Amino acid sequence: MKTPYTALTKTWRPLAALVIATLLVVACGGTASPAAPSAQNEVATVVAATLQALTAQAVPTNIPPTSAPTTASLLTPILPTFPPVQPTQVLPVATRINFLTGATTGEATGTIQPGETKNYVLAALQGQPMIVMASSFNNDVTMSIKTQGGTTMLNAASKLSNWQGTLPTTEDYYISLYGGAIAENFTLSVDIPARVKFAAGEDSAKVSGKTAGGYNVAYTVFAIKDQKMSVSLSGTNVALTIYGFSDGQPYVRSVTGATDFDLKLPMTQDYIIEVVPMAGQVVNYTLAIKIK
Repeated sequence: MKTPYTALTKTWRPLAALVIATLLVVACGGTASPAAPSAQNEVATVVAATLQALTAQAVPTNIPPTSAPTTASLLTPILPTFPPVQPTQVLPVATRINFLTGATTGEATGTIQPGETKNYVLAALQGQPMIVMASSFNNDVTMSIKTQGGTTMLNAASKLSNWQGTLPTTEDYYISLYGGAIAENFTLSVDIPARVKFAAGEDSAKVSGKTAGGYNVAYTVFAIKDQKMSVSLSGTNVALTIYGFSDGQPYVRSVTGATDFDLKLPMTQDYIIEVVPMAGQVVNYTLAIKIK
């Protein structure tokens, strides 16, 4: 009795010999004798099975390819963004001008050399008028004015020795003086009138005070063209000075000794009202203002 192994061996031996012979002939470039039809079919069947076993499985087409990062994304780092750095304002070393209690005028005096710069600083409120004057014998001491934040109010190139304007913000203001051709004594005077505010629905207001250091005390009120303004000052040895802040027009002067004033206003502007003590005295006063 033949075992399955023996039978299988007998079956494959002729086929294996035939395949080997065929391969040798092809490799050597020779021409093999045509095989019998049955043998050719058996060889083709074996070769096809062998090739099918050796062929790699195809990659499924439904798997998306992995997208590689672009060169730009590999080379360009993502950096954090920061707000721009604001330049720090460099403020000059300056002498502070302090006003006496109850005064609206401050002064600084000294000597300035040719080409020298002296700096002064003072605090003021938004909306206040400010009048600055640098007096010297030859009138060639000039000035510039800047805010603490660096805004130029008066440029040094203007070569002016006086300035007035309404202050834009509540902060320190820096005044620089520049020496002229020769050494000179100077007086820097700064007037900041106090603004009078009327109560809601009222057309009049009263303020009382006391002059200090012989200085005038200045107030400002805003009024509209064709309104009537009445001012009355009570006190001993005092008089009124009133002028327009924009037009500079004087409407009454203290040298007349006037303590009462009535006027139909010629234009819309701030009006400066000064309480002037005679001979620089210290006096008590009450100022009544009505605008209708």
